[in-house]
Amino acid sequence: MQHGGAKGPGNAKMPPLKNCDIKVAFVLDEKLWQGGRSYLRNLLSAIHALPDADMTPIIFAGKLAGDLSREFPGAFVIRTPILDPNSAASIVRKAVRKLTFQDGVMSRFLRKQDISVLSHSGHIGGRTAIRTIGWVPDFQHVHLAELFSPAEIRHRDRMYRNMCAHCDKVIVSSECAGKDLEKFAPQYAHKAAVLKFVANPAPIEDAACLADLQRLYNFDEPYFLLPNQFWIHKNHRVVIRALEILNHNGLRLKVLATGATNDYRHPTYFSSLMDYAKECGVMENFRVLGPVPFDHLIGLMQHAVAFINPSKFEGWSTTVEEAKSMGKQIILSDIPVHQEQAPARGIFFPATNPDALAQAMLTAIKGFDEKADLDMQEQARQRFPSRQIEFGETYVRIVRDLV
Repeated sequence: MQHGGAKGPGNAKMPPLKNCDIKVAFVLDEKLWQGGRSYLRNLLSAIHALPDADMTPIIFAGKLAGDLSREFPGAFVIRTPILDPNSAASIVRKAVRKLTFQDGVMSRFLRKQDISVLSHSGHIGGRTAIRTIGWVPDFQHVHLAELFSPAEIRHRDRMYRNMCAHCDKVIVSSECAGKDLEKFAPQYAHKAAVLKFVANPAPIEDAACLADLQRLYNFDEPYFLLPNQFWIHKNHRVVIRALEILNHNGLRLKVLATGATNDYRHPTYFSSLMDYAKECGVMENFRVLGPVPFDHLIGLMQHAVAFINPSKFEGWSTTVEEAKSMGKQIILSDIPVHQEQAPARGIFFPATNPDALAQAMLTAIKGFDEKADLDMQEQARQRFPSRQIEFGETYVRIVRDLV
């Protein structure tokens, strides 16, 4: 449900709330990357699934943000020009923040909407009755500093320290990240709250059929799916090397890789990766599909022998959570957070060891049974509601502790 913007399909007034309802705001602005939007969808779905949450989550978005009803079904959406880039209201808001170090424009707007908590959006600053919950997705810039410019490291340090200092709570997605926060800002460690998100299972009824996918993407053999964006820390290189090792042993396995191919920190990364794949002679084995339509991605996930996540660092991996929610086998690097996620059908390998990855891929494909895989998918769907409820209840407890 949407209101606060122009009338049209999907716009409606918010129904009256119960007196006991806590109104929680989530700001959807242009800076929220795709993984952040996915996280927000999963969280709102989990809250919505609770039988009696005594909480109403509300999305605040710009008037130009487009129709959000498909992406966030059933969510209340309030639109405001202060979230539209380059609007007069947005320019005034930025000027006030720069002059006062407080987000007075947003604060007044939220108070008019009777918001109790601003969640996952940093702090407002100043004296306000609105409680704030920050969100630190990960401390990648601390662990893999070589992947960031000095300016970006300073920016992230400053942003996270301000969040820890001024927010009432700071959500992290794993125990690993909680330990990182304790080291990063020990004086604010008491504000940390661990919220391990659960990914919604892909709606199989919307999936493209395997025959169509084979025709569209020109493959006909069993395949592994690597559904990670082509960012340098995602470690696609080890997969290419593992395929080369398999080729040398007469085993031509196939990996289909989906996701955006640009890394803003390393603009030449993708082209250099493709050069490496050519050198290794695996261009036919390592097939880059790039961003694909959602129904195609669901079909590719459903029919894969296994997912692969070779990442060198994660906050809480969406790929791993999707494998858990779908009941799919996954081959994943043995980084601490992946071990914490502990997928039931996981096969671990050291992130820098392509020989171990090649062996894991062989183990997965030799043991693959289509009927057993479908049974596992069905069992995961049956387990999902209880996992989602636990996720939602954990978040509600965090909010209730504040209000």
